[in-house]
Amino acid sequence: MRYSGNRGLSAMEDYRFKVNLGGMIEILSEHLYSSPDVFIRELLQNAADAITRRKEIQKKEFEGSITLEIEEKEKLIFADNGQGLMEEEIHRFLAIIGESSKRELTDRSVRRDYIGQFGIGLLSCFMVTDEICLITKSCQSKDAPSLVWRGRPDGTYTIETLQQQDKEALPSPGTKIILAAKEGMEEYFTREILENLITYYGLLLPFPVIIRQNGKEKQINPVYLPWEGRNTNKQELLLFGQMLFGELFLDCLTFRSEEGNVSGVAYILNYTVLPSAKPAHRIYLKHMMLTEKGDGLLPDWAVFTKCIVHATDLKPTASREGFYEDETLDAVRETIENRLIAYIDTMADDQPELFGKFFRVHQLTLMELALANPKLFRTLIDYFEFETTRGTLTGYDLRMCGEDLLYAPTREKYKQLSQLFFAQDQLLINVTYVHALELLEGLGYMFGISVSEVEEEEIEDLMEELAAEEQEKGLEFLNKANKILKDRDCRAELKCFQPANQPAFFLMDEEAVLNRQIAISKNKANSIFREMLNMISSELKGEDAVSMLYLNYNNPIVKNLIRITEEDVLKIFVEIIYIQALQIGGFPLRKNDMATLNQNILLLMERDLADKEE
Repeated sequence: MRYSGNRGLSAMEDYRFKVNLGGMIEILSEHLYSSPDVFIRELLQNAADAITRRKEIQKKEFEGSITLEIEEKEKLIFADNGQGLMEEEIHRFLAIIGESSKRELTDRSVRRDYIGQFGIGLLSCFMVTDEICLITKSCQSKDAPSLVWRGRPDGTYTIETLQQQDKEALPSPGTKIILAAKEGMEEYFTREILENLITYYGLLLPFPVIIRQNGKEKQINPVYLPWEGRNTNKQELLLFGQMLFGELFLDCLTFRSEEGNVSGVAYILNYTVLPSAKPAHRIYLKHMMLTEKGDGLLPDWAVFTKCIVHATDLKPTASREGFYEDETLDAVRETIENRLIAYIDTMADDQPELFGKFFRVHQLTLMELALANPKLFRTLIDYFEFETTRGTLTGYDLRMCGEDLLYAPTREKYKQLSQLFFAQDQLLINVTYVHALELLEGLGYMFGISVSEVEEEEIEDLMEELAAEEQEKGLEFLNKANKILKDRDCRAELKCFQPANQPAFFLMDEEAVLNRQIAISKNKANSIFREMLNMISSELKGEDAVSMLYLNYNNPIVKNLIRITEEDVLKIFVEIIYIQALQIGGFPLRKNDMATLNQNILLLMERDLADKEE
């Protein structure tokens, strides 16, 4: 830090910030890194960069490798045959927080081959150990000595030179890091945990990563990207995905983006997920596992996938658990999105059986995808299904039927009208399912088809007026029926409609339905809620509510009712027909409706039995 002032100092002096290493480690463990697991990631990254650096220094190929050896008493030896360090480099890169051996590389084409950028990775080892012992031998000189660096969390360190005959001396260039578990961190030094962590973070490293214990060793990784550089077939990719994620997939597809130098595989899930789901992906940077989160890189809607992604030129965040948002990341995301859309589009044409399975499993997600992406809507809309009075129809069926498309906006309205429309082979669509209305309106807009809510006029068009003579015959009956229905806020009309075996059709507008629901709720509510419901109902214009009971003149029962002169008998039949029409239409019944129905049925039975006795 440079300081100047008027205190009589003859010259300015340079000072250095002093860093409390213990506090720095606390920051790393509590704020930068998500868990102690990442010490393996940092060791793998440093080793991978050291191998890359040695290749550049020697200007020739050599077989890089990383070995992790587990010894007794929770001791771990992590070794690589990379560039190694000279003493000056040890002081520079291991003793200055934030310094990195990669920082001196200014050529972007070189820097992009390196995983680490921030020079603090080795400190993560202090989360699991109280001392870091590093033995290193540089590849830059044939006579380079083996050096031992021992660092401690209090900020002190030592360096010593090993003689060639010392058993710890390295015979060839590379670095060996020795760690002993500190109290409470012993689990991170067990074979199972270490093998899982190495597999998780280093599976895609392009050189052997070997774990060794008791003289037995196992190579963890395949040393190549399974989807690049070989004639890998889809079955191999599906087996690789099954091994990595531990589940079977419906299908998979590869993708590549020149921007960011990104490639990978998207696996199609074989089960339904919610549109809000956050799948666990495997996203690698320069062959090293970076994150399971696809935020920013993968399309938000692609929740039906689990992806393996390998990036080379995307910029990691300081914690190396994500990518910086920039134009390159935006371009990569768009490329992956377009690839997924093209896959769905071509699958519908080229693999209809597979598309059928895919569509059935992920229908809800695909609805949202279609609504958000007009270029996919054209393909997907033909496959979405709609409940109609002609059975289940697809979007293709609807756009090819050559009719205007009428829909019922509520489940109750659809239940009311469906029987009437069905009997006359008229099309009515139920849009009360998720996204059904948006999809139907989108279909109408795209193909120039009229889509509208069913109106009273369309309903009345399905009913014929009676001839003048028939109207005159039924006038007295209608007056009596309306008198009977007056207390039920309902009016009766005589019409002719199909089916002939349906004696009546009941229709309520939305306000009448709400009035009925409030009345029913008041009967069940306590005094406080009853007052609230009274306030709500007082604001409604009850005189505008319409409840109609259409009596079918084509029905033999209705024709016989017109001839009945006894008002008490007529009352029984009208009330039965009224309540049955409510039930058929799915309307809520008032408190005494069922009691009235049962009582009237019993009265009819009594009359019938009395007639037989006579």
